[in-house]
Amino acid sequence: MKINANFKTFAGLNFDATKYIASPSYGVNRFMLDRIGNEKARATTIVEYNPNSSFPEHEHIGGEEFLVLKGTFKDQFGAFPAGTYVRNPIGSKHAPWVDEDGCVIMVKLLQMAETGEGIVPLHVNFEKDKGESTDFGSVLHMYKNDKTGEHVQMFRINPDTVFPTDDLAEGGEEIFVYDGSLKVGGEEYVKWGWVRFPVGAPSEERKALIAGESGAFVFRKTGHLTEKSLSM
Repeated sequence: MKINANFKTFAGLNFDATKYIASPSYGVNRFMLDRIGNEKARATTIVEYNPNSSFPEHEHIGGEEFLVLKGTFKDQFGAFPAGTYVRNPIGSKHAPWVDEDGCVIMVKLLQMAETGEGIVPLHVNFEKDKGESTDFGSVLHMYKNDKTGEHVQMFRINPDTVFPTDDLAEGGEEIFVYDGSLKVGGEEYVKWGWVRFPVGAPSEERKALIAGESGAFVFRKTGHLTEKSLSM
């Protein structure tokens, strides 16, 4: 299966709950953003867990990182409410569950390289940690890897304000709207919308990327789309 699998072109989707696809795992539904592979796939997905679901312990062969969008995600390391970024490195293990509130996450699977970062998970509550002020809002730096070139950040962008490009944008960008909206190329990507810009000098559409009238609170990952990173 291939969905938005050409990393050299722009891709964008707005979330649509009517297009959830049931997973082979009972009580789990998926809205696919990009994917290469079938059940074991390099994938970016919005995943809905029904209330009172639990899962056996499993190892993260190619790594896993996700944002908790709704409800509370739980495993042996703690309880992680909406507004949490979780990075489970290659080789880490957990046995997650959700309680009666259910849970929705945006998850990226099999997109890490073995660079010696260990197996200790990273948890960042980006709702509580506001980060640093910028001319357009604020930025919170959550993770970086100098070997792969990856950077993971959360940005708050003021209403009707351009989200400026930077040097990291040339390494390709994946942007997920946690709240608010972003406008690009005549399209508005609202809450849980997703866009991906390819490696290279930012396009005119990227340079004009602007927050909607209520602003935008977005996840951005850069550096992972370069030939170097994809080959690791």
